[in-house]
Amino acid sequence: MKVIQQPLGPVQANCYLVMENHHALIIDPADILPNLDEILNQNDCTLDAIVLTHAHFDHISGVDKIVNKFGCDVYLNPNEFDFLLDPNLNSSSAFYMDVTCNANAKPLIEGKNEIAGFEVEAIYCPGHSIGSTVLKIEDCLFTGDVLFQGSIGRMDLATGSVTSMKQSLKKLYQFNKDYKVYPGHGPTTSLSQEKKWNESLKYAEIY
Repeated sequence: MKVIQQPLGPVQANCYLVMENHHALIIDPADILPNLDEILNQNDCTLDAIVLTHAHFDHISGVDKIVNKFGCDVYLNPNEFDFLLDPNLNSSSAFYMDVTCNANAKPLIEGKNEIAGFEVEAIYCPGHSIGSTVLKIEDCLFTGDVLFQGSIGRMDLATGSVTSMKQSLKKLYQFNKDYKVYPGHGPTTSLSQEKKWNESLKYAEIY
C-alpha cells in the first residue's frame, strides 16, 4: 500500500492519497491534490472514493472539486452529515469563512467497511467533534484531529467534548499492536511513540 501525504488548505490539513491494486482513495481533502491525474496515471490507479475522518472545513473544502472531476463516492460518519452544509458546525464560521460541501455522503459505519477495494475499519472517536473517526487501513491509523504527534485535537469547537476525547484516547491506548499514525495535521508518528511521549495519550489508561 502506498500513501502520499500532502498538507493543503489555509491551515495545512494533511490530505492522504492511498493506493493499492489499481484502486485509490483520498482521505480529508482540503483541496484537490496538485498533479492528482499524473499521480494516479503513474500508479495505474483509479480514484474510487473520498473518506473523511470528520467534517470540519479544513478537511472537506476539496470534496466537491474532486467529486465533480472524478465522480467518486464520499464516506463520512453519519453523525456529521449535517456538518457539510452548516458553517457553524463545520467551524468555518469560527474562522470567518463560509465553507459548505454539496456531496451526498454515504455512511461510514463503525467497524469494517469495504471501500474502493480497501478494508477500512472505522473507529468512532468523538471528542474533537461528535463524529470524529479514526480509520484503520492495514497497519496504518489515519487519526484526523484526534491524535497528533505529541498532542491531541482541540475540544472547544462545536460538538467538542473533553469527556468524549478522554474515552476516545483510552480506546486508542488499548490497542496492543503498534501502528503507523497519519494525523490530520503535522508529521507522521507511531502509536508506540505516542504512548511513550504524548502526555495526553500516556495517561489515557487512567481516564
